[in-house]
Amino acid sequence: MHILPKEGRFIAGVCHAREKLDCIAAANIRWNREDVPFPFQPGKFGELTPAYIAYRDKVRRCAARGLNTMCVTPYPKAFAQFGVDPASAEGLAVVEETLRWMAADLKAAGLRGYQITNELNVFHFRVPLTMEQVPAFLIAGIRGVHAGDPDAILGYNSAGVGPEVQAMIEQVRPYHDLVDYMGVDSYRGTWSDGEPDDILGEIDATYNAVGLPVLVQEFGFSSAGEIYTPEEALAYVRSTGFDSLEAVYENPEAFLERIPYALAKRVLESPRQEWAKNALGYMPHLLRKWPGGSKKYRHTDDGQAAFLDEALGKILAHPHVCGAFVYSWSDPDVCFNCRYPNCPCETAWGITTPDEEPKPAYYAVQKHFATV
Repeated sequence: MHILPKEGRFIAGVCHAREKLDCIAAANIRWNREDVPFPFQPGKFGELTPAYIAYRDKVRRCAARGLNTMCVTPYPKAFAQFGVDPASAEGLAVVEETLRWMAADLKAAGLRGYQITNELNVFHFRVPLTMEQVPAFLIAGIRGVHAGDPDAILGYNSAGVGPEVQAMIEQVRPYHDLVDYMGVDSYRGTWSDGEPDDILGEIDATYNAVGLPVLVQEFGFSSAGEIYTPEEALAYVRSTGFDSLEAVYENPEAFLERIPYALAKRVLESPRQEWAKNALGYMPHLLRKWPGGSKKYRHTDDGQAAFLDEALGKILAHPHVCGAFVYSWSDPDVCFNCRYPNCPCETAWGITTPDEEPKPAYYAVQKHFATV
């Protein structure tokens, strides 16, 4: 493992901690990674939103209990809703100043680390930006946080390291003297086929591309769900009146009219030429099954624990990894994407139940984080 000088220990974390802080501490978890709400009321710089005040209060409560916070900064869409164009020079100045203000404010509350937004190579996280506009947004965020709290641990992340991400990194690279880590998110074995060793492959690819210590910002293994087949995907498309997946590209509007509103609404935020690709990308939600899996582990409570047990042992031994955040703390009642309660895509990642009671995976995390 790699130890960041600003931390002095391996960053042992979980995503989206809730209120049972004693239970979190008992699992040897020392960091909580959580999105921050946009701080200001629309068009009113400095007038705080209730959601931001509640977040700041939670940061204070966590700090008092010895739980550090890794803040995921506001998304481009949040700045657009505030009333600025996050792709314009004026908008980027607002991005930088907002994050400068926020970093100074949250430092006083005890916040210790930042991730500049999240997975901007994924369309619904970067709207209304294009991939070509993403680097400038990241740079503005990096500059702002560093100005507001130069002592904070700072970095950014991606979902994988493909050609688009490589191009993004090259434009941000001149500012790497301001950051401490590069983040990577890996869901091998669930969102794609793979085993714990494949997570190490993504860590290696990230380090080789950037040369910075790697912080695994999200990784996990769902405790529920089966894997869908190409035949099931085709059957779903045919049930909506299309002969093939390719036919969706000819009339994406009609396909969007026939899928759940919550998913269609997200797709409509992307450029029209991407509608068919993005709508079909929601096939796991439409079928409520996974696109990939593991040959060694099933999506059950015990399978989740076994996968995390193997993965954490290998991640903690990797020479370039400075920390890992398990996704996530507890199971929500409904999927935040499609809003269905029985969709495994976002309702079975937790190491605890919706009531924050430990699942078997909790004890796997507890065992490995006790060693760091």
